[in-house]
Amino acid sequence: MLHTDETFIRRTALATLAIAVMSAGSATLIHHYLEPDPYLMDLVLPPLMFLVFSFLWCWLYLRPESLQKVMRVSLITIFLGGAAFPVWTSLGQAIYLPDVTLVDRLPPMSSFPMAIIVIMFIFATPQTVITTAVVVWLVVSLPVLVYLIAHPTELWSPRGMEMAVTLGPITGVVSTLVPFHRVLQQRLTSLQDERALMQILSERDSLTQLYNRRVAEEFLSTCVADAASNSGVILFDIDHFKRINDTYGHQAGDIVLVAVAMRCSQVLRKTDCLARWGGEEFFVVLQHVGAEAIERIAEELRLAIASEEIEPAGSVTASFGVSLIKSNDTIGSLLQRVDKAMYAAKTSGRNRVMTDKSLS
Repeated sequence: MLHTDETFIRRTALATLAIAVMSAGSATLIHHYLEPDPYLMDLVLPPLMFLVFSFLWCWLYLRPESLQKVMRVSLITIFLGGAAFPVWTSLGQAIYLPDVTLVDRLPPMSSFPMAIIVIMFIFATPQTVITTAVVVWLVVSLPVLVYLIAHPTELWSPRGMEMAVTLGPITGVVSTLVPFHRVLQQRLTSLQDERALMQILSERDSLTQLYNRRVAEEFLSTCVADAASNSGVILFDIDHFKRINDTYGHQAGDIVLVAVAMRCSQVLRKTDCLARWGGEEFFVVLQHVGAEAIERIAEELRLAIASEEIEPAGSVTASFGVSLIKSNDTIGSLLQRVDKAMYAAKTSGRNRVMTDKSLS
């Protein structure tokens, strides 16, 4: 999931931070070089936010596992530097300085509360979004609305109406989307679970939960195409399996298959491909192995199967064929060699490992 969902979220976060860096950088250039008479706050805040967002972008790029921490810090930065501090500074000046009005002094930050809530939709749980929306509205929007109501002249100015509408009804409408966000998140989670289940059903054998033959063939095809990776295959068959079914019943046969699959899984590496090839046959594809290593692994599998009895069938053994992938191999030629090796193990007395003669 790291390469799909988590990678997508990380890339979205990096893109969001990059936009924040460019926005803060543009504001810095405008206030420092283009605006004729900038306020002190406009000269200080944008450069600080540019530095903070640049640092956060580098932090997330180098440390992907820090996504939650980075986005938490970035949201706090937006809240304080882009909304709370400008609002309360401008309010203080408008209240205590007779020649200052809020509509003239407050920077163009009316959309910041909505931006915070929208970002929270992506990176936070619905409950956190609700809490954040309430806090942002109380700390940022409500004081401005109260001031405007108390100063009708400023309220009915074009800037005052824009601020009132943005911080009031529009922010409220965005906040009401939280329940829909929760339902959407639950639906997406359900779809992801269904997709994961369908993938398991399409790749796994329903009885043993090992890979099925189709997946093993795909894995094998990749290894054959890259013969330089020093890969090999093991094909093994449970000895006298028909006798087990005839004597103890098919349910006992299923128990044997599951037990063999479990024991072999404990021997192999997570990167190895162990599959139920068909019936009582199992197939193993191993990468980065030599002749001695693959023979040793096959022997370990044989011993693991025969190590303890499997009730009610008793002692269970298997016969193994082993072969390495050659540069001129096709899937057909490789399977033919390993199948002959396994057949040789059967005809030689069973419960043994036979290697492809070309390895000798």
